Amino acid sequence: MSDGGNRKVWYLRHIDLFASMTDEEVEEIAHLLDDHHIPPGVALLDHRDHDRVYLIKEGAVRLHTGGPEHQVTLALLPPGRMFGLSSTVGDADRTINATTLLPSYICFATWPKMAEVFARYPEVMFQLTRSLAEQVFRTETWLARLGMISPTARLADLLVELSDEFGEPSETGRRIRFRLTQADLARMIGVSRETVSRTMVELGRAGWVARESGRLVVRDRDALKMQANS
Repeated sequence: MSDGGNRKVWYLRHIDLFASMTDEEVEEIAHLLDDHHIPPGVALLDHRDHDRVYLIKEGAVRLHTGGPEHQVTLALLPPGRMFGLSSTVGDADRTINATTLLPSYICFATWPKMAEVFARYPEVMFQLTRSLAEQVFRTETWLARLGMISPTARLADLLVELSDEFGEPSETGRRIRFRLTQADLARMIGVSRETVSRTMVELGRAGWVARESGRLVVRDRDALKMQANS
């Protein structure tokens, strides 16, 4: 197998969806999938010619809805997550968008190809169904909380999620792997940039968050979690 094929199998082997499969089965599935390296800030819908399912092997993707000035984040997806954006899964009107947050290594597959995988390997279908159910639950919970909790609690909740899913160790806490402006944070939680600016000052004074070289650092996750639940 080529180096590219070996890399593809290695990534699949380290994703929970395929954990129960043999190396031969993972290699067989790898031949059905097309891999692409995509820079940050790219709208994935611009890359498809037909209905597709996406598997994030490396990087990060933001699912969001709404226009450029009034976006609401539905989910932030780390490596190992699979999602679909097509009429097959109810997005015929393209109300949901997906944008890469980091340089990402993403597998594209058509739904017919994935159906072939599911037919031959029911365990993969079971794992995917469980993963998607969890994602739907988290999205619905997040959207419900948007209308119930204060902007400060929303921002704290988002920072906790960013720390858990996309944080890397730093000297003072967990540094988010990609740059986020106050406008980015505002769009993610559906508030004004001024509200985020004011709240970030408060959280910074409390010693819970900071910026290092332009990137957010979560210094006190537990305090933010308590604030999110208040």
